[in-house]
Parts: sequence; structure tokens; C-alpha cells
Amino acid sequence: MPTLSLLETRIPATRVLEPAPVHENREAVEYDAMIERFAWLLNRPFVAMLDRVQGEHLRVLDIGTGPGWVPVELAKRHPGWTVTGVDLSDDMLTRGRRRAVDEGVAKRVRFARGSATELPFEDGAFDLVVSHFVLHHIPKPEVMLAEARRVCSNNGGVCVKDLRRLPRWRAGLQLGFSKRVLGYSEPQMAMYRESLAAALTLDEARAAAERSPLGDAKVRGFRGIDFVVTAGPLFGRSW
Repeated sequence: MPTLSLLETRIPATRVLEPAPVHENREAVEYDAMIERFAWLLNRPFVAMLDRVQGEHLRVLDIGTGPGWVPVELAKRHPGWTVTGVDLSDDMLTRGRRRAVDEGVAKRVRFARGSATELPFEDGAFDLVVSHFVLHHIPKPEVMLAEARRVCSNNGGVCVKDLRRLPRWRAGLQLGFSKRVLGYSEPQMAMYRESLAAALTLDEARAAAERSPLGDAKVRGFRGIDFVVTAGPLFGRSW
């Protein structure tokens, strides 16, 4: 069993980008399985946060949708919303489309292939633009935030939630918890370790937001291990 000190040495003190941020083939299978098993911990808190957004008929975009868990869940919870998921992985998009059919929301959920930093949509095409655990994949996060703002309507909102880079001892504890308590597989542990190393600190997230067109963005910590960026009229003072 790895010791804490060994786990700590695997997380660098400064940000290191992932060697292969697009999950395909075996990685797509492992990631989908992880999301499905641990949705209560990983994705459901984000969707519950978005439930507070007011609007019966919203056009929603999920950037870096992965296996489509977020778009499908949003469509199930909000019958008047239409949701688009965009991702660079064809394997992830296939899984998302299958999930939408299985859950009976395929008429209101669609998927498109595209980059988070070059979204294939017109300016102002969506009322709500969201992203979950994607920003750490991006070398210059402000570019993705700028794209999110571009495709968001002037009366809409942007909500981005992502991993927060932790002190090395905290990262070691997170890895140990994921392996020993949650039972992550070795491929899942490898993906999580790379993501923790590529994550932004809270100060780095705030700096990226300031460099982007999200002039009214609010950046706050979430659960001590993540952060959330919100901006736009859809997000009031309660956020």
C-alpha cells in the first residue's frame, strides 16, 4: 500500500499540464465508470447548484461534457431546458448520446464535437454556459472563460466548477482517500493524480477570471477542494 509520503511526491508544487487531457478508449471507459459510481460526490453537487438558476426555458451549454452526465441530469430536472454538450472526445460523445436515449431526454439533449477554447457556436447562442472539471485541462484558462462569455447571451450566466490545486499534503490525503476509501482503480487514480497536478489554485483561478471578459465574475472555494466561477445576470447576490 503506498505511503502518504510517496503519494505526496507525485503531486508537483507548481501546475503541470496533463500529457493527454482528451479521454478516449480505455480512459473514456474508466472515467465514465468513475462518474457513474461517484456521481453523488463528483457531479450531483454541481447539478444541485445549477437547480437554483431561475428560468423555465433556457438554452444550456455544457463545455467539456465528457460522458454527458450533466446535460442529461439537467434535462431530467428541468423539462423546459434544452441542453448541448460539447467535447473533443468522440468516445465520450458516443456515451453521452447513449445516456440521453436511455434516460428519455434525447429530444432535448444534443452533443457536438468541439474545443473548449474554440467553441463551434455563434455569439450569444446560450442562456446558461456551464463547465465541470474541465478548466484544469486548459493551458490558458482565461481563453476558455472568454469563449464561455462569447457564446453566452447578455442576460445569461456562466458557471464553471473545477478542481482546486491543494497543498501537497492535502493532495496526498485526497489521493489516499480516493484509493483506500472510495476504491478508485489504478487508471482512475492516474487520471485523478494528473488532474490534481494540473489544477489551479484559488488565486490562479481569480487571476484567470480577471484576464477574461468575465468582469463581474465571482470566484469562491467549494468544499475546500474545488472552486466555482460564476458571472452574469442569472447569478444574483445569493451566489
